[in-house]
Amino acid sequence: MEGWRKVRLGDVCKTNTDSYSPKEKWDYVNYLDTGNITNNRIDSIQYIDIKNDKLPSRARRKVKTNSIVYSTVRPNQRHFGIIKDHPENFLVSTGFTVIDTDEAVLNANYLYYLLSQPTLVESLHAIAEQSTSAYPSIKASDIEDLELEIPDITIQEKIVDILGCLDVKITNNIEINDNLLQQARALYQAWFVDYAPFNGVRPSDWIDDTIDGLAKEVICGKTPSTKVSEYYGNDVPFITIPDMHGNTYAVTTERYLSSYGAQSQPKKTLPRNSICVSCIGTAGLVTLTAQESQTNQQINSIIPKEGYSSYYIYLLMETLSVIINNLGQSGSTIVNLNKAQFGKIAVVIPSIEIMKSFDEIVSPMFESILLNQEENIKLAELRDSLLPRLMSGEFDISDIDI
Repeated sequence: MEGWRKVRLGDVCKTNTDSYSPKEKWDYVNYLDTGNITNNRIDSIQYIDIKNDKLPSRARRKVKTNSIVYSTVRPNQRHFGIIKDHPENFLVSTGFTVIDTDEAVLNANYLYYLLSQPTLVESLHAIAEQSTSAYPSIKASDIEDLELEIPDITIQEKIVDILGCLDVKITNNIEINDNLLQQARALYQAWFVDYAPFNGVRPSDWIDDTIDGLAKEVICGKTPSTKVSEYYGNDVPFITIPDMHGNTYAVTTERYLSSYGAQSQPKKTLPRNSICVSCIGTAGLVTLTAQESQTNQQINSIIPKEGYSSYYIYLLMETLSVIINNLGQSGSTIVNLNKAQFGKIAVVIPSIEIMKSFDEIVSPMFESILLNQEENIKLAELRDSLLPRLMSGEFDISDIDI
């Protein structure tokens, strides 16, 4: 680690330097909340017309290219990223600490990789759990007070190039998947909203029903007791809401037993291509199961009836996300839509023949999406295994020409 030196982060970067003032009188704002970015991937940006809608009180922080946004609440949920481009009039939540580096000393991408290391994330989360606030949280000063070993700027840039090659491939796969999903959504719109293949008229044999009518069974998940160690570490993936954010398929490495034993009633295992819908907290997220899986109690899952298209139901559930969110409010600020309410939501059920024809077109799209997601997991695992070794100086890359 020759040439490396210890720095206090607050001495080589600045935090929360620029904020929006109502005196600037913007007509609109593009707003990023903390829950809408995870592991440097933005799910959505909210457009707010200030002339007609109230700007959220937390929509205040300004960012620039290479600003790092790092959620101060529950760091282990990994709501952080580095801003590369953004729309005009862009603000982020005050729930983020916005970090800008002195680029002559500390490469912003290098710092982002440092701050995303699991060991450092867990260290910040441990600080958060000692806070006296309502939720485990850190302050900007906690990030500023971090002392880190860094190499000279040339080595930082080489490390960024090595890790960046993997991230570029991951990003390309994500963009391909987004394009494939947009095509599937366009086909859904044409077939099941505009009735384009049917001369613009809904076929007479389609029926008005409910989600229960689509399902062989609707299952609300359950988290097994943490007091029984043998419930954990087995072969059945266990899906939670963080696994659903921004993913068509909920692919997770967390494993639980397929049944929980006599003292805790077992929940049925979901077959592949079941449709998971989040119904508590962050409601309206939709994913497919990549293999036999289970979920926690925040998710209602649809096992389709025999012959019914999982892909049709998946795309249908996406269109119902606002309805699901509104139904779950029930006068409370916390969304909580139970299985009975969920099952009674009105839907249209096309004929099995039409769903089969639709599947023949979109099935290859969804299969490609799953393959790309699985490749991204392997690429991320490779990147994350290299990350601590490169950041600690374990691998000498000074002579590598990149």
